[in-house]
Amino acid sequence: MKRWLIICFLIISNISFAQKKPYKVGEYAKYKISFGLLDVGYGELNISKLVLTKHTPSYYITGIGKTSKFFDIFFKVRDVYETYIDTNTLLPVKFLRDVYEGGHIINQKYEFNHEKNLVYTQKKQYKISNDSQDMLSAFFYARTFNKQKVLSDSVFNIPIFMDDENYFLEVKYLYDEVLETNLGNIKCMVFQPKMQEGRVFEDGEDMKIWISDDENKMLFKVETKIWAGKIKAELEQYKNNTYPINKT
Repeated sequence: MKRWLIICFLIISNISFAQKKPYKVGEYAKYKISFGLLDVGYGELNISKLVLTKHTPSYYITGIGKTSKFFDIFFKVRDVYETYIDTNTLLPVKFLRDVYEGGHIINQKYEFNHEKNLVYTQKKQYKISNDSQDMLSAFFYARTFNKQKVLSDSVFNIPIFMDDENYFLEVKYLYDEVLETNLGNIKCMVFQPKMQEGRVFEDGEDMKIWISDDENKMLFKVETKIWAGKIKAELEQYKNNTYPINKT
């Protein structure tokens, strides 16, 4: 699984923006992760509270990814991501990452200074692009996009600071589709991501993302092909969304 769910979330962030908040404190979403016919784990996104971070009013948001007990035997994953997002600019103030993936451990802490275009890690500082996002904040920033802008431009990019590196993500709008789910038939927009070559997914044509075509812009499904088969993340539970979900 290895970061897969969170990577899927941030891929959506490559869409242009209009400063409208389609989410609120208390929003929660849970995703089932499957490989073929097997359920291998789950992921959660939770906007739990408002806090002051470096004197900045911020959303405190967590993203969690875990394998099921059975698959812990083969490759145990316990990933926790935390981001503090400025409620005004929707830019990250602080980012924390605590990852355990099959014995591989990662601990990161980033503090952002967007006025100086700098990010501070535990060891050094890095120059970042304007409006850079972290792995988790990017998804929530992207949910403010304007669909008409998406339809006119088709392809979008956004700077991301991840693993002590700067890079860009690109997403192409494909089409609209009614997605059949256990939560009902959901009107969605379908996107195709293209990752920077050599990182995570080299061929974006094998991956698709379904976003609700309403003011929530919620992630409903991610599907990608890997050498061994197909992996999917599907929304199975949500609550406290700001607007009604667009069902048919």
